[in-house]
Amino acid sequence: MSVNTRDKILDAAESLFAQQGFHPTTLRQITRSAGVNLAAVNYHFGAKQTLIHAVFRRRLDALNAARLEQLSSIEREHDNPSLEDVLNAFVEPALAFSQGGDAEAQRFMQLLLRAFADRDVVLHQALSHDYAHIMQRFARAIADALPAADPERLRHQLDFIVGALTLTMAESALNETRVIAAELVQFAAAGLRGCRTKQPSTRTHSTTEVTA
Repeated sequence: MSVNTRDKILDAAESLFAQQGFHPTTLRQITRSAGVNLAAVNYHFGAKQTLIHAVFRRRLDALNAARLEQLSSIEREHDNPSLEDVLNAFVEPALAFSQGGDAEAQRFMQLLLRAFADRDVVLHQALSHDYAHIMQRFARAIADALPAADPERLRHQLDFIVGALTLTMAESALNETRVIAAELVQFAAAGLRGCRTKQPSTRTHSTTEVTA
C-alpha cells in the first residue's frame, strides 16, 4: 500500500463527508470514489471513525504548525510580544487557510460546520486531545502578555475565541482576510483584558471543539 493510496482515500472521504455528512457516508462509497478496495481502507485506517479523525488531522496539523511558526517568529523578534501579536498568530493563519479560495480549504470548512452540527463527541474529544499542546502554548503566551489576568478565566475565554474563529472560518462568503483577522483580534483582546479578576465558574469541561 502506498502513501498515494492513503491520500486518495482521504481525498474521497473528505469530499463525501463534506457533501453527505459523516454518518450517512459509507466506506463502500469512499472506496468506490477513491478507486480502491475495502482492504486498503482497513490497512491504512482500520475503522471509519479513525478515518474521520485522519481527515481532520491532515488539515489541522498543517494549520497548527503555521500557528506555532508565526508565534515563535514573534517571540524571537520581541522579548515581550503584545497580546494582539499573540492572538494574530492564532487567528490569521486559520483565516488565511479558510479564505484563500482553494477548493480543498472550502471543502474543509464544510466539514467544520458538519462537525459542529453532528456533535460527534468522540471526534471532538480526540481532536481536543491531539491539539491540547497548541492551546496550552497559546494560553501561556497570552498569560505572559496579561500577567495580571486570572489563568482559569483566560482558558475559558480562549475557548470562546476558538468558537468565534471556527464559525468565522466556516463563513465562505468572507474575504479580506487581514481585515477580518484584525477585527477578530481586536474583539478577542478586549475580552481577554477583562480577565483581570477571578470570578466564580460553573464550567466543568472545556468547550474547545475541532479547533480551529
